[in-house]
Amino acid sequence: MRTEIAFSSLLPPKDNPRRTLDHSGIAGLARSIRTDGLLQNLVVRPEGDGRYRVISGKRRYLAFQLLKKQGDIKGDYQVPVEIKDELAEGDALRLATVENVQREPLHPMDEAEAFAKLLQAGGTVEAIVEKTGLSAATVKRRLALASLCAEAKKALRAGTITRAVAEALTLGSREQQRSILASLESEGAPEPEDIREMLLEQKPTVAMAVFARERYTGTITTDLFADEETSYFDDADQFLALQREAVEALAEEHRRTAAWVEVLHAYAAPWWQYREAQAEEPSGVAINLHPSGAVEVREGLARHEVKAEVVEAVRESPLAPRPQRERPAFNAPLLRYVALQKSAAVQAALLRNPRKAKEVATLLLLLGLRIDVGVRLSIHPCLSAPASERGAQRCYREIDEHAALLADRLGLGASNGSSPDGDGRARLLSGRAASGLHEAIGRLSDEDLDRLMVLLPVLCFGQEDPERLDAGDSLFNAVAAGIGVEMREWWTPDAVFLSALRRDQVLAVAAESGASEHLQGLAGRSKKDAVEELARYFSAASAAGEEHRTARQWLPGLFRFPSVGNLGSEASAT
Repeated sequence: MRTEIAFSSLLPPKDNPRRTLDHSGIAGLARSIRTDGLLQNLVVRPEGDGRYRVISGKRRYLAFQLLKKQGDIKGDYQVPVEIKDELAEGDALRLATVENVQREPLHPMDEAEAFAKLLQAGGTVEAIVEKTGLSAATVKRRLALASLCAEAKKALRAGTITRAVAEALTLGSREQQRSILASLESEGAPEPEDIREMLLEQKPTVAMAVFARERYTGTITTDLFADEETSYFDDADQFLALQREAVEALAEEHRRTAAWVEVLHAYAAPWWQYREAQAEEPSGVAINLHPSGAVEVREGLARHEVKAEVVEAVRESPLAPRPQRERPAFNAPLLRYVALQKSAAVQAALLRNPRKAKEVATLLLLLGLRIDVGVRLSIHPCLSAPASERGAQRCYREIDEHAALLADRLGLGASNGSSPDGDGRARLLSGRAASGLHEAIGRLSDEDLDRLMVLLPVLCFGQEDPERLDAGDSLFNAVAAGIGVEMREWWTPDAVFLSALRRDQVLAVAAESGASEHLQGLAGRSKKDAVEELARYFSAASAAGEEHRTARQWLPGLFRFPSVGNLGSEASAT
């Protein structure tokens, strides 16, 4: 029934899902009402004695309240309303939630808790989807936020963290969430993907164990440089097996006294499905064994009346990783980077060895004659790749020095649009017309002519397929082995290489190269920060003292001839 009611007869909304409010927006709405009146009625419910509770329209109610405070209206101001008689509590919450979602979007945390309340009262995900128009995946993502620790909810409401960061936090236990939030005060907000990697790939700590320490027979690593000394189980599989046994024993112990015990294995435990049991009410225990091995135990609980199909529908967090095919140890960009660096290093090494360079040049020319009548040289991709793939390595600088010298001898000036990076190669390969080159070559000394004849085929030599791991008996590997190419003479681990690795691989490189002994707290940093710091360390180690010898010698198996498909380094063990 639509009518008008004095503003003083209205009671403020109770349990309205909209708890996060934009006060400047309320002031703007008040100005709009003062100028044009109320465009959409408030929805109210009678509460006796001529009073009416606002069910939907919290922002409009607060705008009227502001107008009254400012003296623009009085208590007897007639407000257009729609009265809903005999409206049940659950229906009132549903109306308020749907109305708020369909109008100005609710804050994600408000949506999360509103959806949880609807389901706690017996609602379904399908009903929320139908009424709000949101997808089921979005509803489930919001529900994951409803199980965040109180500190994370507060940070999301305050805007200290973004929704993406909050969603990533749901993958951790409440203790892990609090730890990450505490680190924000000193280190700033990490990227959501960094949080995901940290929570999904972190080694279990000794402090997480709920079993007797002596039952574990594997090795333990201690990070002596962390802010607080932390020890990690190296054998994660054994740790998880022992943790599962201990959790089951703990559950069995609680079953002796609790009305019920539920054991969960969730990234985002659905704590919104439980409440504190009231006095004299049978209470139970919920235990969540997080996939990381962290254990959370909550006692004295009662279950909300959530439908069984809803419990099943939201059992798996939409943010949790799905089972995937085993991914390759190294991605395509990394393999290409390795191939380009090795090819440039072999070229530079050949230019230092004129006899071997002539042998390779002769071989290439002979192979070219066998394949076709004419001989066409194609510059290897290692030289035409963008600077972002090459990096600033010594092998490229030395090749360019050779090319620049011969470009000068031929009188080839700066090429149009060329940059200092690779300028010698650019001038040599994009010079004057054929007739002019013929005359310039005729003026070369015998020594320079020999150097040019060797250089051009060498610039075409390298790993045949840069997109794969060259682990066989290829011509490229035979040449590299024959001249004894030492990759660390030509290449230093840089940010391009390290960025192509997974976070756990970056930390493995730091440990094996000895860098973790000199870089404090690297395991607790984001991948981006770890990559930058490790790249700086490798660069500085090349001119540092004997204590950094391991870092100067460290070479991944990928950079050997032939390649070994791992990051292990024989040199690091010497």
